[in-house]
Amino acid sequence: ITTMMNHRHLVLSVLLLVAPIATNAFSIPSIRRAVPSLANNRLSPSGISGTAADGESAPSPSSANLKADLLKRIGTLRTIQERDGEFDINFGVKGGEIDKKSRAPQKVNFYSISDEAGNAADAVIETAEELANNNPTEEPTLYLGDKEKGDQSPLNGEWKQLFTTAADATFSKNSTRGDASVKNVVDASRGQITNVIDFALTKDGTEPLLKQLNVVIATKAEGKSRVELRFRYAKAVLTKFLWFKRQWSLYIPVPAPFITRLIVFFSRMFRFGRKEKKVPPKAFFDVVYLDDQLRIHKTGEDNLFVQAKGTWEEARPFLA
Repeated sequence: ITTMMNHRHLVLSVLLLVAPIATNAFSIPSIRRAVPSLANNRLSPSGISGTAADGESAPSPSSANLKADLLKRIGTLRTIQERDGEFDINFGVKGGEIDKKSRAPQKVNFYSISDEAGNAADAVIETAEELANNNPTEEPTLYLGDKEKGDQSPLNGEWKQLFTTAADATFSKNSTRGDASVKNVVDASRGQITNVIDFALTKDGTEPLLKQLNVVIATKAEGKSRVELRFRYAKAVLTKFLWFKRQWSLYIPVPAPFITRLIVFFSRMFRFGRKEKKVPPKAFFDVVYLDDQLRIHKTGEDNLFVQAKGTWEEARPFLA
């Protein structure tokens, strides 16, 4: 009986640990549709062509130069963070991960570290905007979900995180949940994305209880640049079973659409008969830049993600 109780306690602890990430990673929809703009909201699929209103090509730096500038600015930001400190983001509302009212992932505020860090982050976002105006891929969602041609999809493959404004995808060694590396694996043939979070060793050099978290998401192309998301389940890889050091996996359903609908249902009940209609918004992201090395997308919650493939040699030092 004692063993069973200990086992239940361990499972409960793990669920409490991973649930906030599993149900929010990355950017599960909130009830509110309106979101604040990201750097004047210039990052949008409608503004990725780099063509002037009169049909003539607008002069702009080459994508290669902009990509080099992007890496340089990300490097500058990381150097400043190493000097001035990192975010202390933990689970839930109290930890600064999700918004109290909308339950949506918060945006990180780089100015909370220092003015210099804030300015450096703004410079990264500015370069991402310029790249969005030089997007070489007309249809990023091509062959997404195609069983026969999925391996030819420009989105297909493993993408590692270089930069993000999303709190639920931001990890640091000075937080309770610990430091971690984040990657996004697209299996276009199956129409599936897996967000993979690999947690770093603890301060004493041992493996953390939660070694890895995988959030599996079904995808659907909604236009040339938009990817609709349906969260399926999370798999937590743990390093202990009871008091034994043994690696095992715990599968956790991610009932995000169900939870969202419940919240909407109860919010409508408490409007005392008012007929305002609320429909749970869909989770999605818009690809604003994509080539065979670099991917930039913006979520429905207006959070920016900059990701790279390991084949981009210049980016490898930032992906370790």
